Amino acid sequence: MIGSTITKGLFSACCAVLVAFWAALPVEIFGDWIEPPLQTEEGYPVPRPNTRPEIPSAHGAHREYAIEWWYWVGHLESVDGEERFGFQSTVFRLAGDSKRAGLKDEAVFGDRQLYMSHAALSELSKGNYLHHERIYREGWQASSATGSLDLKVGMIEASELPDEDGFSMRIHYENGSLLDLKMRPEKPLVAFGDRGLSRKGVDPVAVSLYWTYTRLSVEGTLTRNGKVTPVQGISWMDHEISSSQLGSDLEGWDWTAIQLDDGTEVKAYRLRKNDGGSDPWSAVYWIDADSKVHRVYAKDFRWIEEAFWESPETGLRYPTSVRIEAIHPDTLEKMIYILSPMLENQEFTGNDGSNAYWEGACEVFDAKGKRIGLAYLELAGYGGGLGARLD
Repeated sequence: MIGSTITKGLFSACCAVLVAFWAALPVEIFGDWIEPPLQTEEGYPVPRPNTRPEIPSAHGAHREYAIEWWYWVGHLESVDGEERFGFQSTVFRLAGDSKRAGLKDEAVFGDRQLYMSHAALSELSKGNYLHHERIYREGWQASSATGSLDLKVGMIEASELPDEDGFSMRIHYENGSLLDLKMRPEKPLVAFGDRGLSRKGVDPVAVSLYWTYTRLSVEGTLTRNGKVTPVQGISWMDHEISSSQLGSDLEGWDWTAIQLDDGTEVKAYRLRKNDGGSDPWSAVYWIDADSKVHRVYAKDFRWIEEAFWESPETGLRYPTSVRIEAIHPDTLEKMIYILSPMLENQEFTGNDGSNAYWEGACEVFDAKGKRIGLAYLELAGYGGGLGARLD
């Protein structure tokens, strides 16, 4: 917010910068209008329409909302070209009492916010998958800043790069490995959804602020057993803020972040209903090389399960090979994306396996079998409905 004591000249200059920023930011502004309530039944605020992300504060914590997560996935290769990797890093923030959630803990061991970290590394060349989950109470082992990105949640640390756009990240794995990365956006931040709200079901409370960098260049190192391997590649960053993430009639979701070789990105997801159908707010988004956003909803695309993998650990059966067909709303061309996992066992079982999901690096092919890009695929809720858990 611009303070009341700012001079008139500085105010005008700031306005000019903001106008230029909003003109460059691709934001969805069309679709059926909804008017969400101001609060959930528990007293948490519900994201408001037309909320626009202000950088850098958009990257920081929004403590008053019930649930928030920062999410990175990426595709890496060693600089010498000998090895390929996929990585996932997610930090969840879960508010406590809605009346106190927005306050900052001063004690070493806080009592207002809980944090959960998920970290995974797919060593694709070796066929290995490392992952771990940890839960922390705010304080000594977990914290998140407001106003800018500064996360320290156990084995995951993320912050903004000094003096340049981008982020640094360190991920410590339980076997002693360390992934140390710098990520720089190649495209502007995208705000997904109609009028700035991403819908997650028919309930008007089930909306989120959904802000994404769809393509970031990555460089860094992976240290294993004392050996340092320089790596490079691309990544994807989501930041989602909500107070009621899924509608009660939803079982889970299938979601993918596709980065094509031609500079286009595709985000596609189907929200799976308890009766086996797809929620009408399931969507496919295209972000073209010029960062223009196009979108269709469930009635205009098909998510086809082509092959399955059954986990020897949990017994869950995941549709890990999928075919997505959609008519591009601008060109009217039928687009086909076929996702094939680069490693079958990329199941994230967590601490006890009660909320297992499949999240893994995939290659993307067109209808003729030509490789056209890379993707990350997330398959959640196959061990039971997620709606009640997230709410």
